Amino acid sequence: MGSGTKYVALEKFLMDKTENITLTFVEINEIIGEKLPVPSDSAVFKAGYKVEKIDFKTKSVIFSKID
Repeated sequence: MGSGTKYVALEKFLMDKTENITLTFVEINEIIGEKLPVPSDSAVFKAGYKVEKIDFKTKSVIFSKID
């Protein structure tokens, strides 16, 4: 599947919704049919950080130090 089509199933799923929705990584994995990179499995977590917020409007990610 090309990178441009990876999330078509998620797009279609969300298009049917009329309110805000929260999805877990597991739920997104099920919708798109493949595994998303999970922060706890990533170099970010290994470096002592977690993803605090993903802001798609500004195309930025806030990382917070794990205590």
